[in-house]
Amino acid sequence: MTTNSPAGPVLKERALPDDLSSYLGKKTLVKFILEALEDVDALTLADKHRTNETAALQPAMVLTLLTYCYVTGTYGSADIQLDMQHDQMVRYLCARNYPDLCAIRSFRRYHHNEIVRCLSVVLQRVWKLRFCGEDAEPMAGLSIPAASTAVWIDTKSVPDFEQEAERRITVAIRADSMAADV
Repeated sequence: MTTNSPAGPVLKERALPDDLSSYLGKKTLVKFILEALEDVDALTLADKHRTNETAALQPAMVLTLLTYCYVTGTYGSADIQLDMQHDQMVRYLCARNYPDLCAIRSFRRYHHNEIVRCLSVVLQRVWKLRFCGEDAEPMAGLSIPAASTAVWIDTKSVPDFEQEAERRITVAIRADSMAADV
């Protein structure tokens, strides 16, 4: 299930686990996220779609927070709020400015493209470091841990990072929808 792209075949199956901190650690992920954030113009984020829920929030902080949560497998807004209480890194990223459920959902809705861009960059950096770097283990037949299934990676396959970013955002939207149904 691969398609050809200019960079080579693109892997369509999920090739990265939901929680990438198992590969690199939380601090390295935050470093990658902050570097990816440099590609997104924070000033345009600040002016774009200000609502009552997001008025007091720094857009760069919320983008960093959501990107971090989505690369560590925390998707639902309620779960993100729980992490604000229990996860030291999430509290650090919030910088004592904790968005509520409505603010998280509103930000995700109005800054979808920026989140996809940041997630894609981080996913690609993790992939390259983990599987393409000098210290990477041989990829052929390498099993990647996932929540319920293992995915086998071919040495010439590359994930579609933008599609994986979109998938993670879709999971977040579904998690919030399911929580609203309860």
